[in-house]
Amino acid sequence: MPIPARLLLVDDDESNRDLLHRRLLRSGYLADTAEDGEQALRMVESHPYDLVLVDHVLPGISGLEVLRRIREAWSDSELPVIMVTALDDSEEIVAALRMGANDYVTKPMDFAVTLARIETRLRLALTDRELRRTRELYRLALGASEEGLWEWDLASANLHCSPYWNSKFGLSTDKPFASTEEWFGRIHPDDRARVRSAVQAHIEGRSAALESEYRMRHQDGQYRWIESRGSIARNAAGQAVRLVGCQTDITVRKTVDPLTSLPNRAWLEEELGSLAAEGRRMALVVLELDGFDRIQENLQNGDSGLLLAAVGGRFRDSLQTATEGVSAAAARSGEHQFGVLLRDASGPAAAKELAVCLQATLGDPFTVNGQSVFATASAGIAVAYGGVSGDDLLRDATAALRHAREQGIGHSAVFQTFMRRDDLAEMHLEHDLHHAVERSEFEVWYQPKVDLDDDRIVGCEALVRWRRPGHGLVSPAVFIPAAERNGVIGPLGRFVLERACRDIVDLRREYPWLSVSVNVSGRQFTEPDLVEQVRACLEAAGLEPGALRLEITETFLLEDPDLALTTLSRLRTLGVGLKLDDFGSGYSSLDYLQKYPFDTVKIDRAFVSHITSSHESMEIVRAIVGLTRSLRLHLVAEGIENRAQLECLKELGCRYGQGYWFSPPVELERLRELMEEWGSCPAGCLEVKD
Repeated sequence: MPIPARLLLVDDDESNRDLLHRRLLRSGYLADTAEDGEQALRMVESHPYDLVLVDHVLPGISGLEVLRRIREAWSDSELPVIMVTALDDSEEIVAALRMGANDYVTKPMDFAVTLARIETRLRLALTDRELRRTRELYRLALGASEEGLWEWDLASANLHCSPYWNSKFGLSTDKPFASTEEWFGRIHPDDRARVRSAVQAHIEGRSAALESEYRMRHQDGQYRWIESRGSIARNAAGQAVRLVGCQTDITVRKTVDPLTSLPNRAWLEEELGSLAAEGRRMALVVLELDGFDRIQENLQNGDSGLLLAAVGGRFRDSLQTATEGVSAAAARSGEHQFGVLLRDASGPAAAKELAVCLQATLGDPFTVNGQSVFATASAGIAVAYGGVSGDDLLRDATAALRHAREQGIGHSAVFQTFMRRDDLAEMHLEHDLHHAVERSEFEVWYQPKVDLDDDRIVGCEALVRWRRPGHGLVSPAVFIPAAERNGVIGPLGRFVLERACRDIVDLRREYPWLSVSVNVSGRQFTEPDLVEQVRACLEAAGLEPGALRLEITETFLLEDPDLALTTLSRLRTLGVGLKLDDFGSGYSSLDYLQKYPFDTVKIDRAFVSHITSSHESMEIVRAIVGLTRSLRLHLVAEGIENRAQLECLKELGCRYGQGYWFSPPVELERLRELMEEWGSCPAGCLEVKD
């Protein structure tokens, strides 16, 4: 139950004072009385009153003097005062209001009017106190969250920012942000037009809210990343009059890599651009961990992130001792790539020396969740002497890194012009690759799969080929990695699946036992609608699910084992066959045969190629044949290139095989010719036409 308001009545007329006192008590208020001004001031100082009712005429000090002293200690919202005056004394009324009276009532007093004015003033005072309390809470909350408030008057273009935000940008209280033009003038030139467009769109009602991220210049000349959110205020006519919002400094979020706590690629690119604009001499060393995919395969989920954080820590610590007297900084510039910026570099030799030093810091093994992990890094180095943009320097260092990786693990290379030409050729290839699907430049070729017991073709593997205009057929070894890098591998994989299903349906009209195998890329395998894609292709082509085999490499199983099991189980339920490709190349393949619903295994071609020259390879194949037979799995040997390999595989009991001994990948029509020929002679005797 709320506590009743406590009032003080100040009047020297005892009858008036007692009458009003009784009526207020009956109305539910607590009320005290004072007969003069001195007594009233003593009572106000010693009791917490919610409102004071003061007669203008008092013995001793006047009612106005009582009001003046009260206002010296309390504001009109902290302690409301209502003056009681004569009906015709307008000068006294004006004087009281100017001195801080909240209201007045006249004599003779109408109690109903007096009560209404008391209630109104108490309610307004309560509202004001709640408002001040809310403002204080907002102030504390904003201070804790490091958010700043701003208000833009659209008519005057005046801008008001909270004191905290002005100080955040190094502005003093006497020279804060004052206009929107000053505000826009501090926004980074590359971001300014975009922010203006976002603001205008919201003012015109084309967006529900203003949300924008941009860089703003601090008083020290450095740029900070800002996230700004706002909303338009409109008048009764619906016209935009004011834009109000808040903003947050998100520099850390935008420029720091959360995994390693190093600056990120965005910071590196911006820093390179700033130094290039100043004409500063600088060097960039780009280091990339060698064989990171292999390292990931041997670590538990998430542990590769711990390794990257540890590598970043070593690089950061190394810079503190290896670059004495020179300004340097390390950043994480890619998934398993780091960029080290050397400001005011003396030349390539100093940068190369730094690269070697950083590579040496990886010599000792890392301990990741109790497991020892060895890592090496290749390095690309580029130096700018002025006139080279930050983007060019980063591109040149990356081109040098590619050249270093071609030399083997742990190598480093300083950029030379010919590397840029190679890089440019790769850029053109990736550009053409983006349009190759829509331009129908890809073709699906087929390599027969043969039953080794009777030399008959029982299936085929669908393999993609790119007939690039002006270049002829491009090797898959060249364009498949590029397709994986730029994302084309997804639509490319769907194209191969659709085409293979259509082609095999046509062939099965004459050869109903024929099946087709299609490779599934890592990107496809992680797509949430993969099973639906396969089902749609089968239905569109009218192909029985059992005639389709999907080939999966064990690398994809390592990335998310639970997702892999779910996806493979759904595909198996659909009725398609599942092949484990490159069996024997990984460290946990035996576990896959038990855990995942594969029905076919393909022996890695590395074992087949050495089966006649290496006793170890032959024994490995013998073990795989026995294992798959015990598990009732089909076995296919790929990469058979001569009769000796074929005879050895047959002797070991391998049932199926494919390779150039039978036929290279061929176009559909040539496959049809081979199918017509296989019945009259062994598959190994078939003449392969160009």
